Amino acid sequence: MKLEKLELILKKMLDGNITISARSITRLNDSPFKHASDLTRNPDRRSLVEAYQARQQELRALIEKTDKSSRTNLQARVARLEKENELLKEELELLVASHKAMLLAVGEMGGMAAWRRFFPTWEETRKQLGQLRALPAAEVTELSGRQK
Repeated sequence: MKLEKLELILKKMLDGNITISARSITRLNDSPFKHASDLTRNPDRRSLVEAYQARQQELRALIEKTDKSSRTNLQARVARLEKENELLKEELELLVASHKAMLLAVGEMGGMAAWRRFFPTWEETRKQLGQLRALPAAEVTELSGRQK
């Protein structure tokens, strides 16, 4: 009688994804068992509880594998995206440094006017490059002794 009642309780707990343990069984309102030892001392009851615990672990592992939004999958995705973000930041830094060097080289060769021809909207391009800090910084100083 009690073994059948225990199996019904265990099925209900398994279906409801309620963690199965001797203590959790005794806490249920409809449980005829008042103490965990009522389950652990009896070999038949203990083996039934252990069998359902094993089944619950199998089901939870299966759910974890198949659930695309599971905690493990989300953590792995966040880690992958963080790594990708770091790589993109490094690439941006490299491109910005390279762009600054290219602009300095073109400027030294006197070709800024030619470079501007590739960008019809020069002012907008210059603003965007300034926001990216991709323009070389130059300090202009007035030389004394020169006549205008």
